[in-house]
Amino acid sequence: MKRNLQWVCKWVWMVICLTGVLQAEEWGLKPGGKGKLPRAQKVLLAGDSLMHSLGPQLCTELGGFSNLTLIPIGKSSTGLARADFYDWPRVLEEHLRSDRPQVVVMWVGTNDPQPIYNMPSAGEVGSETWQAAYQGKIAEIVRLSQSYGAHFVLMGPPVLRSEKTDEKLAMINRLMYRVCRRAGVPFIDTRAALSDTKGRYCPQARMPDGSLVPIRTPDGVHITAEGNRIVMKYLLPCLGRIVMKYTPVASPTRGSRGITGRGSVRGVTVRSGNDRSYRGSTTKSPRRR
Repeated sequence: MKRNLQWVCKWVWMVICLTGVLQAEEWGLKPGGKGKLPRAQKVLLAGDSLMHSLGPQLCTELGGFSNLTLIPIGKSSTGLARADFYDWPRVLEEHLRSDRPQVVVMWVGTNDPQPIYNMPSAGEVGSETWQAAYQGKIAEIVRLSQSYGAHFVLMGPPVLRSEKTDEKLAMINRLMYRVCRRAGVPFIDTRAALSDTKGRYCPQARMPDGSLVPIRTPDGVHITAEGNRIVMKYLLPCLGRIVMKYTPVASPTRGSRGITGRGSVRGVTVRSGNDRSYRGSTTKSPRRR
């Protein structure tokens, strides 16, 4: 009798555990979701003030996944151009050593349209020399993450209200995409997530229930909680594919392949200042973002 009871308890426990895994597998990572990943994993969320806002929100939205640990380390006013102000490769390596994350998600670029520190030959922002140097900075953090066996996901800067600054960010976005494609790592195009069909800045979005909500803050740079949820619809499918079927990165030259973030997201209409819309789902120096 006792042995039969133990056998029943064992199978009940296995069904409970399996149900958690299947729920995570079925729904993937989504805000408010619940479940258990096939194996416990840590995700490092690094970047400038945009990640400083998105990171804690992701921790709240994904808190229902019992064995997923999110580590937000966003730092305002930072990027890859000014290592004298904040050295992201050094900070990343410290966390890669101490936290041992399986995935690194990085959102930078908004503060980077400026001369690259300690490279006097880099030339003016946007010059061929500057672009080559900046691509080297991106490739450095990709290789660094992969050298510790972590998958790397890069998020590009969103479209800004200032057309002058946004022209430079569009160039940075292209450089990021190019490096990620060569390295075989995912790139999240947040410009596509938060702009209209012509790639223009949009301050608000019409939700599925018909209501209009702000997705950008009054400064024309930062993103509201609702705007972050739209960004999540681009990020989470990519992140979910990695954590649901996780295998360690074998070498610094090989990563998780895939490009995401292009095309529409269902359920949300993003509206620009002139009322055009697209259908989608839902320091002084350096510049402070």
